[in-house]
This record gives sequence, structure tokens and C-alpha cells, in this order.
Amino acid sequence: MEYYNIQDIEGFASTYANDITVYTFPDNTITLSGKQALIERYTETFKKKMFAEIKNRSIVGNKVIDWEIATNGITEESTSLMAIYEIKDHLISKVWFIRE
Repeated sequence: MEYYNIQDIEGFASTYANDITVYTFPDNTITLSGKQALIERYTETFKKKMFAEIKNRSIVGNKVIDWEIATNGITEESTSLMAIYEIKDHLISKVWFIRE
């Protein structure tokens, strides 16, 4: 989250596995696959000066479940979402986003 909030794409990407897969919940549609796709997507996201806060966090085994509020630093619009991060070898290997 620290790298996300300072828009450090290299630091942010370093926390993800090379074969990262991002899904939407509950249908498991793949929305992003691979670290290069992650870098491309978040390079664009960071142009919006995004900032995220963790409102609540639970850890169950190798899963980290966060309730996050993401705010666009330019428009000041906020989005509430849940993120489930699966950790493998100390890196984020899968993510499921649950959005309103």
C-alpha cells in the first residue's frame, strides 16, 4: 500500500509474482494477467494520483483480506472495495476484487 500511495511503480510491482492474476469476484473473470500487464495498468492508474486506505484487514492462512477506500487524487472521487490477496513465496500471486 505504501508503494501504491506514493505511485512508485517499481516498488509496487516488486510485491507481485511474475505470474500475477487478478480476478473479479464472484465470477472469477480474469482482468489482468502477468507482471507486465500489472505495470502497464498501474502506470496509468498512478497518473490519477490515487491514494488508498485500508479500513480493515483480516489474515487467514496465505490470504490477506482488505477493505479499502481508493481515492482519485485529481477528482477526489472515492471507491470502496474488498481485495483478497493470495500470497505465495512472499509475493502476491492472485487478487480478487469485490466492488460495489
